[in-house]
Amino acid sequence: MQPVLSRWDVLDRLLQAGAERRAGTRWFDAEGAHIVTVPVPQRDDCAGAFLFLNHEKIGDILLDIAGEAGAVNITGLSDWSLTRAAGSWRVDWQANDQSASATCTVLVAADGTASTVRSRLKIGLDRHRYQYPIAVLYGREQGVSDERTLNVYLAEERMVSLIPRTGGATKVGFPVSPEDIGFWKTGSEDALQRRLDEWCPGVSFDSLAFGAIYPPVSQQSEPYQGEGALVLIGDARHAMHPARSMGMNTCFWVADQLADSLRCLSSGFSEAQAVPLLSEFETHFEQELTPRLSENHAAGLQMDTITGGGFAALKEQLQLAAGDERVLGGMALKAAGLTV
Repeated sequence: MQPVLSRWDVLDRLLQAGAERRAGTRWFDAEGAHIVTVPVPQRDDCAGAFLFLNHEKIGDILLDIAGEAGAVNITGLSDWSLTRAAGSWRVDWQANDQSASATCTVLVAADGTASTVRSRLKIGLDRHRYQYPIAVLYGREQGVSDERTLNVYLAEERMVSLIPRTGGATKVGFPVSPEDIGFWKTGSEDALQRRLDEWCPGVSFDSLAFGAIYPPVSQQSEPYQGEGALVLIGDARHAMHPARSMGMNTCFWVADQLADSLRCLSSGFSEAQAVPLLSEFETHFEQELTPRLSENHAAGLQMDTITGGGFAALKEQLQLAAGDERVLGGMALKAAGLTV
């Protein structure tokens, strides 16, 4: 996504905020032995390394840039309503004890997995709730290399991901059984480290603390078929399991596609002009994004286990990929969200 972010004049801001380079994904088995490293793809249309930055900083930067371009960010929202007006949408809201309203020709709803716009307009939804919630820990590994990688351990019981965060920190994610949640929330730092040491041999932490528990979900909303120009994007349209770490990248990619679809409209465009363009956007969405969502769902199902048995089949696949440059190149492209 770096070429897109550069075109949006966002990339430099992300770098100034401390974005760091990641050199690919390393896979390890239950004994901690290295299986394969999936590299950064070597292609003209992608950068020479992944970039990573803590999500909260990305959000703040995007809001700041939107505000500089004239967008209004409303906080303290207590209630709102959505109605149809003549050839437009009307949004009324209350925030900080004040009421206001606005009308728009095209409504873009990016209001998350539990989208209120989707539910109020009765837009259909295909949802899969994964069996096991994901536990997230935050820590600081000992001996972190300057060349950061995303490291995945195929432990006997489950798949454990060590995801780099800026400043040498690490985010640890793995599925847990509901009855085990209490341990992760209240266990001592030593207890957490001992449990992780069983799953990720050779990995030690200077500090480690519980972060959150959340239930992963894969869902895809149907295109809006009602009256008016409206489209869902982001998690409201295509939430995905975090197994492949592609959620935010996909949201950026879809937003860029939508902007490109509407670029031919001039100021003062009508709803009648916008609706066919949104229909064409949805067609491209189905053709290009649905396969990505299917691949991500397959990865989510693969991770959604606490009886992994060492993931023998996956380990064998990775070992075979390590010896085949063509297969490894295809995996690298998929990891970057690019078409093979």
